[in-house]
Amino acid sequence: MAEKVISGRDLEYPTLALIRQGYEDMPRGQQKIADYVLQSPSGVVKCSISELAQQTGSKSESSIVRFYRSLGFKAYKDFKLKMAQEIASKTFYNSYEDIEAQDSPYDIKRKIFNGAILTLNANSALKNDGDYARAVQMIMQAKRIVLLGYAASAAICYYAHFRLLELGMDCHFSSDAHINTAILTQPNPGDLFFCVSMSGETRDIVVPLKQARERGAAIISLTGSLKSTLAGYSDVAILTRTDETTLIADAMNARISQMCTVDALFSMISIARGPEAFARLRRTRETFSALKSRG
Repeated sequence: MAEKVISGRDLEYPTLALIRQGYEDMPRGQQKIADYVLQSPSGVVKCSISELAQQTGSKSESSIVRFYRSLGFKAYKDFKLKMAQEIASKTFYNSYEDIEAQDSPYDIKRKIFNGAILTLNANSALKNDGDYARAVQMIMQAKRIVLLGYAASAAICYYAHFRLLELGMDCHFSSDAHINTAILTQPNPGDLFFCVSMSGETRDIVVPLKQARERGAAIISLTGSLKSTLAGYSDVAILTRTDETTLIADAMNARISQMCTVDALFSMISIARGPEAFARLRRTRETFSALKSRG
């Protein structure tokens, strides 16, 4: 299948961006509907549900129903209304292209910020609340949490390491693949491996992780592909997506979404642990404040 690339025009409409985000995971029949909507959003607004089914070659109106419900709409009229509103207002995602050599500082800043906002909006709309809830339970039940990630993903693991330590959890993080492999080869009872890899194919993670999985270790992954090897090994795979539209901002947008995912998990765990967690966080904050220079 040819790679689907989001153009600047598409990013004027968050609903269209959401459709493109999930395009590769759609069944072929749903992709045909998506193709029509992406190519002619204004035409959709003018179509009845039966007309849209006919225009897209769908077997029945139920195919259209499944399509708009997969995007979070309860009724076809809600889907059409949202499309009409976005077309009319253009929303604030009105100019997002790759960074170019002739761009002014203003243009670069605007493109970077708009791209990050779009990525956060698209990831917030993903229907994966159950994955977050299961991940929280696994983290709270773990005896030790081992965080695995390399290169840019290591920064996310380091941040997660810090946040979980604030809650008093037993955590391990190392950027050394050999140290991590030693742990993965002989996991302790109650170990939980929290793995971060956008591709889900980082060999330094997936090769030794297979052994840990065979020994019954619990695994949570933060990845950009639910079809990846890493996701397949995981008890819970939390999807974070970004559109590969730029050479410069892609990785940054992905990491921003992953950091928000870590903070969401941290907040859920804090609330679940109740007053004890908030007392610990308060003491930590007070200690940090005392260390700040007052001079």
